Amino acid sequence: MKPIALLTDFGLDDAYVGVLHAVLIREVGGAERFDISHQVPPGDIWTGCYLLRYAWPDLPGNAIVLAVVDPGVGTARRAVAAEVDNRWIVAPDNGLPVAIGAPRRCVALSAEHLHAGRISATFHGRDLFAPAVAHLARGGEASGLGTPCDPSTLVPCPLPDPQRDGNTIHATVLHVDRFGNLITNLVWADLPAGAELRAGWRRVAARSETYAGAPQGTAVLMEGSSGLLEIAVNGASAAELLELARGDSVEIHLPTGSS
Repeated sequence: MKPIALLTDFGLDDAYVGVLHAVLIREVGGAERFDISHQVPPGDIWTGCYLLRYAWPDLPGNAIVLAVVDPGVGTARRAVAAEVDNRWIVAPDNGLPVAIGAPRRCVALSAEHLHAGRISATFHGRDLFAPAVAHLARGGEASGLGTPCDPSTLVPCPLPDPQRDGNTIHATVLHVDRFGNLITNLVWADLPAGAELRAGWRRVAARSETYAGAPQGTAVLMEGSSGLLEIAVNGASAAELLELARGDSVEIHLPTGSS
């Protein structure tokens, strides 16, 4: 049995997560299951993509990922299984399947192939995605899930890439964590010494290796646990201090002569 990782926007107030686990136990009870998160804001595909991308490097190499952030449930949007880095992710075709890279192959899920007895228009996580994940966790072939589809036709991931224009890198805040740290889309290793972050009136150039090592109440640049550039404030929220939020643009001004 292959382990199963779950990421949803179901929250913990309702029975949806419990039902998802119950279906997986019924279908593939011997598979180990663990949660990436069930606290994605409702319908927030951007956050779902970010959390999936963050967790991906630490997942077991043979894990099957069930990702359900699905504001289009019951519509014509496709339900797919995609193979990325030798792992399978089962998700709606809304950017989640490609959040961690270009799939090598994909399959459009079919209720007929899965012998699904019921398909609720509002709970494909239970009726379509979970049975597909169970099939893969048991070692079943992807051909048993549905019909092959062209990976290039999958909906793109909404997370933007940084763009460089001369000595300026245009970056974006991808995520604000519960501590108020601002996580950008710029790889820390691509930030040369002497670079300064600017966003309107804000200027941040000081660096720190740790949160506690920074001066109290001062914004600093640092390498986050994801390997991305993070803006943090010792003892406070960088998001509140700098008045920045997810999706906001920031500029990285590089020293003259940076390659």
